[in-house]
Amino acid sequence: MKATLFAVFLSFFVSSIYAESVVSSHQIAIKINLNKADEKVLIHSYKGIGKKRAEAIIKYRVKYGNFKSVAELAEVRGIGKLFVKRNLKDLENIFTVS
Repeated sequence: MKATLFAVFLSFFVSSIYAESVVSSHQIAIKINLNKADEKVLIHSYKGIGKKRAEAIIKYRVKYGNFKSVAELAEVRGIGKLFVKRNLKDLENIFTVS
């Protein structure tokens, strides 16, 4: 009886691990459009982007028009070239301009 219960438990455990790995390998990547996102969307969209940086992104967009690339975030006052240089790959995985 114990062996049967253990076998049932084990089969559920193994199948749930398999299901999680299948789901995680097929996740859909949704990127945030820098040219359309509002402050609420931008806040905490990436480590280091809080309320002040989100406001700065929107202020830059209003003043200079749509972003041409994610790398253009380096021109936003309060974000800076060093932050973008260090995090560009991650930022490009999170944000889009199209």
